[in-house]
Amino acid sequence: MHAPEQFKNWYEDYQSSFMSIGLRLGYCNNDVKDVINQFFLDLLEKNIDPKSISNPKAYLSTAFRRKLIDHYRHSSEPPLSIETCNKDYSEPSIQQILEQIETNRELINTLRNAYRKLPARCRKVIDLKFYHGLTTEEIVLQTRLSKRSVYNNLFEGMKLLRAELNRSAPMIRIAALSCCLLLL
Repeated sequence: MHAPEQFKNWYEDYQSSFMSIGLRLGYCNNDVKDVINQFFLDLLEKNIDPKSISNPKAYLSTAFRRKLIDHYRHSSEPPLSIETCNKDYSEPSIQQILEQIETNRELINTLRNAYRKLPARCRKVIDLKFYHGLTTEEIVLQTRLSKRSVYNNLFEGMKLLRAELNRSAPMIRIAALSCCLLLL
């Protein structure tokens, strides 16, 4: 997985935790969101290799707390109390988290079954494109297919996946397809 993709995944995974940390320390919703966004932008700019981080949760939590401390030091006003902040943020309940996990499992299983039904060529091209992150030219070199065949197999595979997902799970949004391909 490429560094920007890994940082995007971490952003999605830890954003709510970082919101909780910032709100508990007395920062307002908008301030915490700004600090979170700046924190991840700074990480990207530093070109840190995600593979060098053995415990991402501990590393990111510590680095984020330090970012909040730096923000506090450079800010002219101290964080506000919880009562004066916007109360439009709430942590998801355990029930909501469990429901989301179950929905994700169903989506992944549906997608996995649809992927297995694809022709072998389509599976191969999708695997190389989404799992290995190869460009079309690299896929051409590795598979010895023509560039047009690679495009056609990729298009056909995605079309078949969409059709199968619409048939077997019409509630699932197709936008989730590309996100979940990495989880197969």
